[in-house]
Amino acid sequence: MSGYKESLALAERTAKQAGIAAKFASCAWGNALGIDFQGLSLPPDANTEKLEQEREREDFARWSWLIADPMCELEKLTIRDPAGAVPTPPPGVDPAWLVEWNRIAAYQPSEGMLILLKRAGLDIDAWRNAWHEVTAADSIAQTAFEHSAHELAEAAQALSRAVVAQVLRDLQDSGEPTPSRGLRDRMVTQLNTDWQVVVLAPTDFFVRGLKRLATGLLKRYRGGLTEAIVPFIGDILLYQARGAKIREFIAAEVRNAPGPVTVVAHSLGGIACVDLFAMLDAPKIERLVTFGSQSPLFHEIGALDSLEPNEPLPATFPRWLNIYDRNDMLSYVASRLFEGVEEFESESGKLFPDSHSDYFGNDTVWAEIKRFMQP
Repeated sequence: MSGYKESLALAERTAKQAGIAAKFASCAWGNALGIDFQGLSLPPDANTEKLEQEREREDFARWSWLIADPMCELEKLTIRDPAGAVPTPPPGVDPAWLVEWNRIAAYQPSEGMLILLKRAGLDIDAWRNAWHEVTAADSIAQTAFEHSAHELAEAAQALSRAVVAQVLRDLQDSGEPTPSRGLRDRMVTQLNTDWQVVVLAPTDFFVRGLKRLATGLLKRYRGGLTEAIVPFIGDILLYQARGAKIREFIAAEVRNAPGPVTVVAHSLGGIACVDLFAMLDAPKIERLVTFGSQSPLFHEIGALDSLEPNEPLPATFPRWLNIYDRNDMLSYVASRLFEGVEEFESESGKLFPDSHSDYFGNDTVWAEIKRFMQP
């Protein structure tokens, strides 16, 4: 299994630093029974076979960026130096950028925009929430207009994309379907039309950034997501097909280990161990630690072999500590499904999928395991 030796060595070092003197015994069932994903089913790199035109790549990069952070383009505009960009207006006269900002900030959706919102499944309150989020008083958006006094059309276009991106972000966060790309682009165009903004080609200020962002993004997005998710999907399918063999492998390693035994299991290993130790003929151990485990999910959906949904753990089950991380999309909480489980939240601060493997070298995780192992 790729990275297993490195992860085990890291776990052993960090555990010893936390004061855990127990001997580590390897149980690399994945080497013999795991999936073998090499990425051969992914499309060729765009550098060797032109799958997307440059404009398509840049559009994908821009909207990936925007939906992750709707204010990103506006925030980028604020780094410009506004000094000397345009002549200072006479005393008592508002600068052109402020006049333009106040005009656009007072916008109310036109009939055309209301039709598009309806097609997107949005009511006026959803629109107002997104609009307020982007244009709040003393906002980044207003500063972007001030620092773009010499290119107000560019600031207005960035604002239209930010508002639509916020709408998409809000829909995504609420679990609602997002509009098609065509409807999304029509919403942006409608705003620019309503604001009477002359739509210009992207300036070098944005183009350079977009080209850097788009370079390899499609490959990384698909490849990185696939590499993060395929092992989990593959493990599920693998466990359904070979669960008994995996459990037998683990049981044999446990029986050969000198006691008392604490089993520490990660991800699918945690599923197999919960399943194994809930069986009547399971080998006896002192404690079970799972981190980044989907065993609670499997139990909830009835995918464990040893337990029916809502069935409690048997009295023979060992003490169990389940460690999860809110940033690890493959970790689940056990204490609401299993009575008596101890739970610990790891706060790695890392993004997924890095958060899924952070446990191995996390000092706080091993300090908690040390506490759990005390008599």
